[in-house]
Amino acid sequence: MNLSLLAYTYQGQLGWLNDLYGTLPYILYGILACVGGAGMVYAIILGINLAKSESEDQRKNAANRIRNTIVGVIVLVVLVLFINIGIPEILHAVYPNLVT
Repeated sequence: MNLSLLAYTYQGQLGWLNDLYGTLPYILYGILACVGGAGMVYAIILGINLAKSESEDQRKNAANRIRNTIVGVIVLVVLVLFINIGIPEILHAVYPNLVT
């Protein structure tokens, strides 16, 4: 079973990408699940800290951490999608005869 969203077959000098894209999506989606789950738990903890904060500095610090956590998870999702969708499309555009 191939988890890659695009089922391209690479030929010639790009043939090594067949093995890479046969394994890479499993690794990337595993990392995405772990980091996304940890980020969600961390964001919940930070939300509780934000609700419990007593001073304006603590609120500001917790809000910045929540924002940074959410931005980090979004960047990770974008990178995983770029590696699984963007790079094969770029290779298909650059090497139309080697990617089918």
